[in-house]
Amino acid sequence: MINFIRFWNHKPTVLVFIHLIQDLDLVLPLLVGLQYRNDLVPQVCVLDQILNKSPRIKSALQKLGIKYSKVSRLGVLTGVEPNLLNIQGLITASESTAGPHKAAYALTKRANKSGILTYTLQHGFENVGLNYFDDLYTAKNTRFASQKVLTWGDTALLPEELAHETQSKCIAVGCPKYVNSTTTPKVEFSNPGNYLIVIFENLHWERYSEEYRILFLQDLEKTARHFPDTTFLVKPHHAGVWLTDKYQGQLPQGNNIIIANPRNPQWEVFTAPALIAIADGAITTPSTVALDAAKYKCPVSVISYGLNLEKYEPLPLINELADWINFVETLQTTEGRLAIQQKADVYIKRNLIAGNAVTRILDLIANDIQKKNISNPIPKKCL
Repeated sequence: MINFIRFWNHKPTVLVFIHLIQDLDLVLPLLVGLQYRNDLVPQVCVLDQILNKSPRIKSALQKLGIKYSKVSRLGVLTGVEPNLLNIQGLITASESTAGPHKAAYALTKRANKSGILTYTLQHGFENVGLNYFDDLYTAKNTRFASQKVLTWGDTALLPEELAHETQSKCIAVGCPKYVNSTTTPKVEFSNPGNYLIVIFENLHWERYSEEYRILFLQDLEKTARHFPDTTFLVKPHHAGVWLTDKYQGQLPQGNNIIIANPRNPQWEVFTAPALIAIADGAITTPSTVALDAAKYKCPVSVISYGLNLEKYEPLPLINELADWINFVETLQTTEGRLAIQQKADVYIKRNLIAGNAVTRILDLIANDIQKKNISNPIPKKCL
């Protein structure tokens, strides 16, 4: 009887699994929120290989006093790691049958079999298997093991081709990410221009044609020459690093062009939100950066070159060199910045559930666990 009382009074433990570099920006706000709650206890495990690739993850967790354990990808895939004893909830930031997400997928399936409640977060504005499909990741072959998929926007926005199985799991909660550079060192430039434009590269460069890539680089260089008093900081994606790792051609040249290679310790600590916070404007290939910039009220334009980007409307789209130049000119006036921000406000309202997503997510998990424990108070031993 004494053991039962101890169990009943024990706060339920929620395991947060980080297995991709970009997971951190999504789960960190949840971990901060969990520190102020008395109904849930966080436990964190991180894939060892990303700790080696991104010292920023270890640093961010340590600064917040968050303890974590390391696990190997093989250990997760084979079901050896992590230990699920006494875990009542599992949160992943990128889980699906897609290859890069398989560690989280395997862990979630194992958790489901152990009677653990499982949740995965929408991890990008265009999320494979949720609201983005292509020849490799189709609506038919991409699935989620999590019992609930937590979306940023209204579920009515989800595409018609989305599998009914996935659709039934989706719950609109909003986006837990926040644009916050308080824990990031200040960016310093030796010869800063009058304006700073940050150019963002998407993770998924395989989506773009060779013509798109060539135009992107050529027009960036021409725009930089057109505005010699403006600094153009190019930010490759931390995980994709197409421009600095995979691209074999000549990099954009110019005294006012800086390429922030994430493999360089000088730049590894700077995430997209950290750079958005100091930028006068942002130009991005289709990605979550557009949403981050709009939320931070940083003027943003999306590079289209003929792609169907209806999801990004009414943000300014770039289809030719003249659009690059027009955007940079526009953001240099108060009236221009206001016009761009008005479009961004429409874009945000259309695509994000308003309110505190972190509280909404943690309340949902706490209530689910409470309901489960009331209906089934005897703990199931998880191995």
